[in-house]
Amino acid sequence: MVRLFAQTNFRELNLAKALESANSEGKMVLVDCYTSWCGPCKIMASKILPQKEVGDFLNERFVCVKYDMEKGEGPEIAKKYGVEAYPTFLLLRADGTLIQPLVGMTSTGEEFVYKVKLALGDISTVKMDSLYASGNRMTRFVLSYLKALQATKQFDKARTVSNELVKSLNDSQKAYVTYWFIYEDINISPIGSENMEYLLEHVDNFRKGVGVEPVNAKLAALFETRLEDILRGRNKNASLTEVEKIGQQLEACNLPGREDLSDYVVLAKAMITKDAGQALPVCKKLFIPMSDEKLAYLYFHPILTLKGKWSDAHKKELDKMSKELSKRVKNVVLKDGLLNFANAMIPNL
Repeated sequence: MVRLFAQTNFRELNLAKALESANSEGKMVLVDCYTSWCGPCKIMASKILPQKEVGDFLNERFVCVKYDMEKGEGPEIAKKYGVEAYPTFLLLRADGTLIQPLVGMTSTGEEFVYKVKLALGDISTVKMDSLYASGNRMTRFVLSYLKALQATKQFDKARTVSNELVKSLNDSQKAYVTYWFIYEDINISPIGSENMEYLLEHVDNFRKGVGVEPVNAKLAALFETRLEDILRGRNKNASLTEVEKIGQQLEACNLPGREDLSDYVVLAKAMITKDAGQALPVCKKLFIPMSDEKLAYLYFHPILTLKGKWSDAHKKELDKMSKELSKRVKNVVLKDGLLNFANAMIPNL
């Protein structure tokens, strides 16, 4: 007889063993994909997954395991199943095939269970589509409909429905925890949207209504995405004015423990103004302790952007840093890349 636990029972198994256990027990596998630096991952681990209603639901249906995506077999799992954001919960059949990934944290245990049910096909949006089209705007129904659209990745429709819902709320209601999932999901409230701008302008209201921890985690992820898009070259049109505005918003939000985001602002400004002297110290501050995963996509572009601006003294410092990082990192491809960068690229900067 399989024992049920009062909270989610994460077993200490590698993925192959977890799949074997799922096959013998007639279950599926849930993989919690996290990283040590992911704030929303920590919230899910401490606030949501320990809830009895979540544990009862998951333990009955899944063999649950969790892996750091930067350690052990984590990188291999991330590559195989296309994990690019955290937290991601992989729902797998016992043969290892993917049912669906669930990306992001939820505000409540009920919402998480609902998303899993949707992913398993226990709930359909077809009837909901019809009810909404016929004019049903009862709040409870609209919220259920939105979460169904969200879980089934119908994001265009979800944005339309959420925008209509948010416009019907007053300022106090917008900051209720009930509606937090709208602001939390970047697919429903993308960067630059009215919802995101509203959140940034009313941070204290949301902290009171939703809680400091989840709001700060969302804000940190928001600023991280915006600034990393600039640093890695995804946002090639960022202006100094835009970066200065991000810096002002970041300062106003006051996010303890995320001083690295302020350093991102300094580096982004230096890239735009072509100021190698300003860039070098912040590069050293950011990159020397940075994880392998982040180094792989953040290290090279800022340095290359300032080609022609580095002095010989700067190049010596960059050469030293690149070689020291090459010795420190564990990822073999990154290790070779850093060494080649030092030997072949830096002399020509």
